[in-house]
This record gives sequence, C-alpha cells and structure tokens, in this order.
Amino acid sequence: MPFLTTKPAGTRGVAATPAPATARKRGMTVKDVARVAGVAVGTVSRVLNDNSTVMPEVREKVLAAMRELNYEPNAVARSMRAGATHVVGCIVSDVVQLTAAQMITGAEQQLREAGYAMFVASSHYDIAAEKEVIRTFRQRKIDGLILVITDDESPEYVAYLESLHLPIVLWERDAGGRFNSVLSDHRGGCARATSYLLGLGHTRVALVAGHESTWVGREMVQGYVEAHAGRQRAPSMDLIQHTGSFDLSACTQLLTGTNRPTAIIATINDLALVMSVARGLGLKVPSDLSVISVGDSSLISMTSPAITVVRHDPRQVGKTAADLMLSMLGGTPPIERRRVVFPAELVLRESCAEPRRATKALVQVAKKAITTGPSSSPPSANTGSVKGSSRSRS
Repeated sequence: MPFLTTKPAGTRGVAATPAPATARKRGMTVKDVARVAGVAVGTVSRVLNDNSTVMPEVREKVLAAMRELNYEPNAVARSMRAGATHVVGCIVSDVVQLTAAQMITGAEQQLREAGYAMFVASSHYDIAAEKEVIRTFRQRKIDGLILVITDDESPEYVAYLESLHLPIVLWERDAGGRFNSVLSDHRGGCARATSYLLGLGHTRVALVAGHESTWVGREMVQGYVEAHAGRQRAPSMDLIQHTGSFDLSACTQLLTGTNRPTAIIATINDLALVMSVARGLGLKVPSDLSVISVGDSSLISMTSPAITVVRHDPRQVGKTAADLMLSMLGGTPPIERRRVVFPAELVLRESCAEPRRATKALVQVAKKAITTGPSSSPPSANTGSVKGSSRSRS
C-alpha cells in the first residue's frame, strides 16, 4: 500500500522514489518481448490485456520472455487506454493515529480483494496540503477518493471537491450530506459516557472533543449537551476543549484550580496527554479523576486502571467506505447518497468512580503542588458494556 508524503516547504508535489526497473533503464518494449518470445507484437498486447483468445502455451512463452527481460508494462499507458487505473486515493488526518490506521486497514483489504490498490497520504489538518495531495492523486489518474477532510463545514471546500467530478466517499465527515459518507455514532457514544459520569455523581465533567470544524467534534459536543439535558442539568461549556488546540498548557490549566473537573472524556489521541498531566499533578485515576477514552485499543485495556472507553469499529467504517466506493466504480452507484452510521458501545472498566469530596491535599494539588490526597479506597463502578443502536439512512 503506497504512502505519499508532501515535500519540504517550498517544493511542490510529492516525494517519489525512482523505479529501478532494469527494463526501463534498457528501454525494453513490447517489440523486445515479441522478439524473444517469437510471436507478433499484437500477441504480446493480447497477453497483457488478458485476452482469452491467446493459447495457453503462447501465453506462457510471452510471460517467460517478460520475466527474462524483467519487463514491466507501462501502467499509465494501459490505464489511459482502459480509462481506469484501479487505484483509489485515500487521505486521513494522520496515518499514525490508531483510528486512522484501522480505517485504512479495513478499506485497503476490501479494495485489494476487488483488484484495486490504495494510495494513502496524511493532511495533518492542513487544507492546503490536502488539496496538494488531491492534485497529485489526480495526476496519477486515480479512480476515486476516500477522504477524512480537514473541514467539512466550508462551502468553498465542499464545492471544490464536487468540482473534481470523481467518486468520493467521506469517512467520519458529513459535509452536509453532499457525498456518500460512513460515520460512527459519536453523539450517542459521548451522550452515554457523559450520562454515566453524571449518574456517578460528577457535576463537572470535562470533554476533549474532535476538531471544531469536523462532524466528529460537533457530534461529541452535541451528545455531551444532550446528556446534561436528559438529567436536567446545565452543561459545563467552559470545560469543553477540542483536539488541535488541546495541548500541554491547556490540559494543565483544565486540571488545576479549585473548581477543576472531577471527570474527563477525551479522544483516544488526547488520552496520553490527559493521563500524563494528571499524573504530574498527583491526581489519581479514578479516585481523583474519572477518565473515559473515545476510542479503544488493546493497550489501554491493559493499563492500571484499565480505561473505560466509548468503542467504535473503525475497521468496519473503512470496509464499508471501500464497499461504497467499489459500487460507484462498478457503474452501480446508489440512486441517492448514502449516509451509514455505525453504533457506539460504552465499555465500563476501572477508570471511573464516584467523586470524592475535596480535601486539603487535593486543594494543594489544584494549586499545582505535586501532592497526593490521603489514601482511601475509591468507590468502584461496575464493569460491563452499554451498547447503542445502529442508525443507517440511505
């Protein structure tokens, strides 16, 4: 699965590694293959195009000649003749993020089984970089795009994507329903997590949602607000942060002060920062701070304490996005745009407990003193899972 990376600032296009093919260096052509195989050039062409009229023994002679000459067909020329490259371009925010990697895996496996390759690149939440990658993909004549776009609220950017006249499937982005999209129920998942913490007695629950300009960020905030409304409480809007602006300084400021939150819900990409800052401030999980991750992994299920999570299925999101793309490329696109939403599941582990009353030691922690509160046995929350329902709209 090829990865494309943007060049250093001041250059254009993408970094490319020159192909070391011996045939290309020696200028081998179909004429050379025909000469070695002892057949006509047209016969070689029919073998390359998998024409069924070629006799098996002749086909093997041509293939043997290709192997002997280390000949590789010109994929670009063949794609121009066929009108398709059987390559799909994919852009995610950052390929190192666990959720992105799982979505890519799901999509790549599905596309490969159908005879398609996938080119992958990261945008790093930069629209200019995103457009540059798309430009490069188009130069390589990709057949379609599967995208996690940086901003799905911008009418200008949505119009730009429509102007490409390419099959496009969005994952974890909405763009006002202008494209086929595959999503996770971030609103429902965040609502269940928030309601669970409120039910334990927490009155100040912090939320680190996805980027503000994305469907994920908006849906998480909406779920947080709805959970408070469901319990007839006003949401603590001052405790809402977003990925991107949530850094070490913001996290430290959030978790200090005499009125700090006693619980926090954070995306899996921000979880490490939350746990690191909490540890530095002497806050114990869950006795001083209850923690829920939006996103799961085998590692955070094995931490001590094991982290309660809102679990989605990014592999299935990727697989379904690939299925939608294949239906569009196969000439049978859905009559109406499809918006598929997969459910979220709240998996209860050991990182949440009832809040305890502030002590003198905790006040000192709130003032950034690295002091631990008096030892006590925190109330334990039951473990298990709370599942949500699936929503799908064609």
